Amino acid sequence: MKRENMGKRLAVISAAMVLSVAAAVSVWAKTKLDTVSEVYWNEDEENESKWTEAVWEAVEDANQYEVALYRDESRVASVKVKGTKTTYNFKRKMDKEGDYSFRVRALAKEKSKEYSDGSWSDYSDGLYISEERAEYNKSGKAVDTSKEGPGMPQGTETSSQGEATQQTPGNQEEGTAAPAEGQWLQDAVGWWYRRADGTYPANSWFMDPASGKYYMFDGQGYMKTGWIDWENKRYYCDEKGTPSGAMVTGTYMIDGLEYEFDNSGAMMDDDILSGGSSSGEED
Repeated sequence: MKRENMGKRLAVISAAMVLSVAAAVSVWAKTKLDTVSEVYWNEDEENESKWTEAVWEAVEDANQYEVALYRDESRVASVKVKGTKTTYNFKRKMDKEGDYSFRVRALAKEKSKEYSDGSWSDYSDGLYISEERAEYNKSGKAVDTSKEGPGMPQGTETSSQGEATQQTPGNQEEGTAAPAEGQWLQDAVGWWYRRADGTYPANSWFMDPASGKYYMFDGQGYMKTGWIDWENKRYYCDEKGTPSGAMVTGTYMIDGLEYEFDNSGAMMDDDILSGGSSSGEED
């Protein structure tokens, strides 16, 4: 009798071991879904509501995707999107100023015997959201200016009301001075200035309200340095400093030569004090 019971127990244990091994083999044999290879923010510049939309490449056999949003490298949100869709607009979740990025991973169907979840993708490029844009994302009531900045060509400087203005050296009453809470920003191309309302000077002179100094910006909104030809006059923007580019006045040494500039910053016709040329050209 004892032998019979022992035989039954061994049979039960053996069966359990077989099932356990089978389950382990089943898990091990699952195919891991591919890693999402491309992630990027929507580049539709004609539709501002799309600027906060995350986009990624589809993964074959994915049942859905998990998309994680980061602000200043800290995770702030995570959503799941059905596998037939490869976009998600984070607009309402991007409600604070900062640099945002996201990453994605493909998810297998729950209890799938064939596939397991994929790995996380690389991080997307960063997308800067200004305080004004963040408020717009929350309420939809503020003017959206987050896409204004260098790389977005415009012919003239634009005020917060959208009216073209032009401010020139020596004439502070022309145009509208930027609010003191604006800031200098630098990217791979160069320096530019973002006003508090999100607008920026381009193809014009600009007076920094914090220092009272004048700077020249090209058509893309990047600060220019060196010799500047403007309305039949020559100016010089110092290449030193942080940020560099402030317009000079008075007597100034450039490459070992002294030049004379009037109070408006324009080079004087008889500026040659030590062997320079009136055109600013060097031998």
